[in-house]
Amino acid sequence: MRRIITAALLAIFVAGGYSAQAQFFKSKSSNNMAAVVDAAKEKKEDKADYRKLITSKAVTKKGLFTMHQVEQKYYFEIPDSLLGRDMLLASRVAAISNNQDVAAGQMPKNPLQIRFTKDASKVYLHHIVTSNIGDPSEAIYKSLELNNIDPIMEAFEIKAVTPDSTASLIEVTKFFCSDVKILNPFQESNIFDKIFGTSRLSGTFKADLSSITDFKAFPLNVVMISRLTYEVEKTPFTAQVVRSIVLLPKTPMRPRIADDRIGYFTDRKYKYSEKKDRAERVAFINRWRLEPKPEDLERYNRGELVEPAKPIVYYVDSSFPEKWKHYIKLGIEDWQMAFERIGFKNAIVAKDFPLNDPNFTPEDIRFSCFRYVSTPTANAMGPSWTDPRSGEIIQGDVLFYHNVVKLLHDWRFVQTATVDPRVRTDVFPDEVMGEAIRYVAAHEIGHTLGLMHNMGASYSYPVDSLRSVSFTKKYGTTPSIMDYARFNYVAQPGDGDVKLTPPLLGVYDYYAIEWGYKSIPSATTAEEEYDTLNSWILQKANDPMYHYGPQQVFFSMVDPASQSEALGDDAIKASRYGIANLKIIMKNLKAWTTQPNRNYEYMGEVYSEVLTQYDRYIDHSRLYIGGIYLYEPVKGESRKAYTFVNKKKQKEALNFVYNEISTMQQWIENPDVVEYLAPENSQIADYQGSSIQSLLSSGIFARLNLFEKQQPAQAYTVMEYIGDLSNLVWAKTKKGEALTYTDRNIQYSYIKGLLKLGDYIKPEKKASKSFADHDHSLGCGCSAHNELPCAYIDYANLDPESIVSADKESDIKINLRHIFYGELVNAQ
Repeated sequence: MRRIITAALLAIFVAGGYSAQAQFFKSKSSNNMAAVVDAAKEKKEDKADYRKLITSKAVTKKGLFTMHQVEQKYYFEIPDSLLGRDMLLASRVAAISNNQDVAAGQMPKNPLQIRFTKDASKVYLHHIVTSNIGDPSEAIYKSLELNNIDPIMEAFEIKAVTPDSTASLIEVTKFFCSDVKILNPFQESNIFDKIFGTSRLSGTFKADLSSITDFKAFPLNVVMISRLTYEVEKTPFTAQVVRSIVLLPKTPMRPRIADDRIGYFTDRKYKYSEKKDRAERVAFINRWRLEPKPEDLERYNRGELVEPAKPIVYYVDSSFPEKWKHYIKLGIEDWQMAFERIGFKNAIVAKDFPLNDPNFTPEDIRFSCFRYVSTPTANAMGPSWTDPRSGEIIQGDVLFYHNVVKLLHDWRFVQTATVDPRVRTDVFPDEVMGEAIRYVAAHEIGHTLGLMHNMGASYSYPVDSLRSVSFTKKYGTTPSIMDYARFNYVAQPGDGDVKLTPPLLGVYDYYAIEWGYKSIPSATTAEEEYDTLNSWILQKANDPMYHYGPQQVFFSMVDPASQSEALGDDAIKASRYGIANLKIIMKNLKAWTTQPNRNYEYMGEVYSEVLTQYDRYIDHSRLYIGGIYLYEPVKGESRKAYTFVNKKKQKEALNFVYNEISTMQQWIENPDVVEYLAPENSQIADYQGSSIQSLLSSGIFARLNLFEKQQPAQAYTVMEYIGDLSNLVWAKTKKGEALTYTDRNIQYSYIKGLLKLGDYIKPEKKASKSFADHDHSLGCGCSAHNELPCAYIDYANLDPESIVSADKESDIKINLRHIFYGELVNAQ
């Protein structure tokens, strides 16, 4: 605006007339004419500076910003019209020399919301604070602004003004070719690194070995590609990194407020309002903006199927073998069925990477891609990137690491080999592996649509229904492919043609997409949608197939109805079936996994997977002891926030787990298998010992104590539990029977566990479960998502001191210590 006024005054002066306007300005300041002349001179100098910098040698590309390369320097023209506009700044690794933490195609850090502003000498890049929101019409909003100003990430000197005076020229070479922490290729540490004592790669930046290699401009975004080199642990490390700046819509999508009774990833915020007596915590679900084309709006409102104005497109990596690519595309487009239920056809489509298209770069945040990653990692992940203002998903990716096929192979074998002869081989038939790949593809795409894991879904199925041909053909292994219900380990030989895999989509998946994406025309704000959204949930509240059970991790493992890798409504019963299958596998393992003139390496790998699967069954059943079923009730519902697992079930779980652990070596150490593997004296014994000590975990006692305090008449008391466990441990000793190696190991481990509980000895820094250490039950990068439940855990609210999971000082060391001491005395 200043330059427009200056230009107008200059025109008046050159005309030579003393108009009333000119006289007014002259009378206001005797130096006015000198200022006008100075402004004209400044404008000429700006143009001259611009032409000195942007010479005929410049390589220029026009798009959201006009971009220039002049020899080894790079410039952006930042238009005044885009100052203050919301944008995203994202950094993605395109190629890397060491993928220990980050793979090609991955974003090491979340995109940032940014804005550009300027003053007379500089253009400023701001990181936008989005965690606190309010109503601009309220008086408190001014204070909200003052306490949440947008910090400056970078300041760029204005080198010149463009000839038409509409944009500022800044040099960005250093910003895109230096070690800017928020844009570098290294993964930041998280809470799980602290828990497990792991460390992330980091290094010393080598400026002389780094450079910008390319840049691209498009109408709504720009891309800078850099090759960054570091010294990491005294060795060279290079990553090609693609940075995108993407313009966000002027008007954000109307957000949809999250509900804990249904599983969506969210953007969480604090909302300040004079209408509330507190700062209210709100969360917006992550979802794509699916809207009908304007010309189809009436048809859509009449309930006719229409195509969305902007469909969700996934580009499938050309690096995939064709036999995999086919099933990946099927998995992506399986979600079309859910969107058709809410009026959209072809809402999500799969396409090949475009060939010879200069506008396509898979690292560009505009394109959603299903990427192949050639590493031995056994994982897949499906992160998505959102507009922080509304939760609108801007872009999604799936990273499919090569050895996820090994993971699928191993699961399919140890869970179904007794009933499916096709999987008794080291290479599955294409249709068997294809079916599993399709499941993984659909699961990960579900994450990119905003859906979290639903670990409680499979608990809605009666265990014996999983042995029914008609039931499994209709429903598969779970009501949701967002569950970790892999393959049907309940099915037994002789059950017939039982379906062994999850459904393409489960009933919960259809329901979740409808809840998150279906339009509510009667509402004009997110708050006005609540009653309708709540009514949709209440309609399904009494049907367990629509129940949402969030993923439990580490400290939060308390609910036996919401477990990963579990099947059916009774983990003990399902585990009995699963272990029966493992016993059959162990009897036939050598025949099913070996070939003439080949060594026993593959048999050894499968044997390890048998042990890991067995551990899952034990873990599933143990969680009933001190278990608590969790819910998210609202006023008007009869159920409460939690109920305790009844005493009978807890006793059943204790007896099952103990009897299994104390006899497992009788079948799992099959001589026809272990004698052909490397000698191992302690693997099973170590596992038995650690499993016994897990029955003495402080979490179990804290929850038993809580049960006893709240419901003393119904509770499985601490005294009763420790008495039952003691009777099992010392049964042979009391009978005067000779003890085996296993018996002595169990008794030793029991005493050691009591000493730890009583704080008589310090626990080890890191507990070990021997062969269970490599369990892949958290191995979907969606949950990954060092990508542990990536995308999926509220790190800020992890509470390792929760009463339901840890050793509270008052519960363990004061209230219960005398019990442990008494048991130690009795053991003498």
